[in-house]
Amino acid sequence: HDETATACINYTSGTTARPKGVQITHRNIWTNAVTFAMHAAVTDRDVYLHTLPMFHANGWGMPFATTGLGVKQVVIRKIDGAEILRRVEEHGVTMMCAAPAVASAILEAAQTWEGEIPGRDRVRIIMAGAPPPTKTVVRVEQELGWEFIQIYGLTETSPLLTFNRSRAEWDDLPAEERAGLLTRAGAPALGVTLAIDDSEEGAGEVLARSNVVLEGYWGLPEETEVALAGGWFHTGDGGTLGDDGYLTIADRKKDVIITGGENVSSIEVEDVLFSHPAVAEVAVIGVPSEKWGETIKALVVLAAGEETTEADLIAWCKQRAAGYKAPTSVEFRDELARTATGKLQKFKLRSPYWDGRDRQVN
Repeated sequence: HDETATACINYTSGTTARPKGVQITHRNIWTNAVTFAMHAAVTDRDVYLHTLPMFHANGWGMPFATTGLGVKQVVIRKIDGAEILRRVEEHGVTMMCAAPAVASAILEAAQTWEGEIPGRDRVRIIMAGAPPPTKTVVRVEQELGWEFIQIYGLTETSPLLTFNRSRAEWDDLPAEERAGLLTRAGAPALGVTLAIDDSEEGAGEVLARSNVVLEGYWGLPEETEVALAGGWFHTGDGGTLGDDGYLTIADRKKDVIITGGENVSSIEVEDVLFSHPAVAEVAVIGVPSEKWGETIKALVVLAAGEETTEADLIAWCKQRAAGYKAPTSVEFRDELARTATGKLQKFKLRSPYWDGRDRQVN
């Protein structure tokens, strides 16, 4: 068979714009599956729980790896923290892949779980979608006793580009410090080369080369050419590479808020707000401002039974980050718009504030 033939067309979940059909080849699929299984150290003794939809970048390719290795697989009809804990207990689950929202649901359910939390020192939870707050990582490791692993990738890259698992030399670090290292996207997976486009137009965009990069966008030759310009895949995410070769995603390029000429990473502001005990969910967006071009707005879902005010949350941010990074307004919401896989749909959250303008940045 032809390994360069298109094996599937996956539509991107589109946190920035209209979904595009991503052509993934047989070679893309098996390279991703083998690499992912190797980094995650998967064996036939594992029990895999599908807390990630199989339609989402082919379940990150993990179903191919687990099936190939004869791993027992457990499915779940809908994401429910208590239900996940029950399955971990009943089936001896050792591994799951999930968006940060899933970890939050498990942590919440653990609060009212009777008896010992199942899976301690046995389960590893592999996370992507957006870097979770450091608080979440510490809680996963301390309250659940599960291992936290962070990855980064896109539908266009089959998806694995980087892998971040706690290293032996981090064992003696304080929990908070280790969590900080673990919320980075990670080191390039085997066979992946990364670069940062530091040109004026590039604005710090992450570029990737690998055997997992898509063949093209179905029926969109021009978009394909732009995405693969210069022999690199252009991720659309802004980031930096540390001295140790680890990638940190600063933001989707579209999620950088430029307020009064200062670049603010919405992820950083979300992390600060998320550390507030009353905050259950948060999305930080840029909204139009006559004075600043854009100004920072936080959309907050409060934790059950908790109360706080706009002024409190703004003050909380000012104490913990540079003043200009604090939101100028906070809106309390019952829920936040997400894709089917739990990713925040920033463009949907932003659009009411930008209606009637031709650009989503000022």
